[in-house]
Amino acid sequence: MENNNSVLEYYESYDEDGRIDRDSLEFIRTKDIVLRNLPKNPIKIIDLCGASGHYAYWLAEMGHEVHLMDLTPKHIDQAKNNQSKYKAKLASMTIGDARFLPYENETFDMVLLMGALYHLQENEDRLKCLREAYRILKNGGTAIFAYISRYASMMDGFKYGYINDPVFCQIMDNDILTGRHNNPENTEGYFTNAYFHTKNEVYNELITAKFSDIIFYGVEGFASLISNSDEYLRDENKLKKLLHYLRLVEQDMEITGISPHWLAVCKKQS
Repeated sequence: MENNNSVLEYYESYDEDGRIDRDSLEFIRTKDIVLRNLPKNPIKIIDLCGASGHYAYWLAEMGHEVHLMDLTPKHIDQAKNNQSKYKAKLASMTIGDARFLPYENETFDMVLLMGALYHLQENEDRLKCLREAYRILKNGGTAIFAYISRYASMMDGFKYGYINDPVFCQIMDNDILTGRHNNPENTEGYFTNAYFHTKNEVYNELITAKFSDIIFYGVEGFASLISNSDEYLRDENKLKKLLHYLRLVEQDMEITGISPHWLAVCKKQS
């Protein structure tokens, strides 16, 4: 079983709390997809690996009972500090490992797992996370899982010029061939130990963990290839048009493959 030392070390120095501002399109699109899968009435939600709580607080502001858990003590401290930015409180904030959840069976109406599945390189550990999420989810409940594409490094490498570094080219090769992403020299911007999925792996792991009714979404979709994407985020009319077309093709298998981030929405059948 994997230890979490590299992930903890990475997030101790990385500003995850500010990522929603740096990657605002991912935040906007993720909220849109989550919102469309929420019932109208308030429910009980757990945001696992929820970092400093921005998604959790957003859901709490809508009247849901939201619990936050994250592996990194720094993120939980930041989540407590972030409370002043929002008009709602979280029901709980817990430090913990998504493979060993401290919650009773069938506790939550919705489970969000936005991080662990792309940080665990061993299939056994990823399945343990999924089975734990399944266990604490109520019958008929919804789970939403986040993934990084097998080809995310390749796209970033060519988009941002990382291919000029032979070390990064080796990282890209390893990602494509094995899914295992490593940053042997701890180069800033090259991420940390991770696992990048193919679509078939996503489906196979979810089915193995007994989830059903799987819907697969590309988060940034084709927008990840736009060199001047900030222009669309600053202009209200351009952003509206971009979001319209991203939603229009978000489930097209031909398009989702170029999205660096994916969401899988699925059910625990009663």
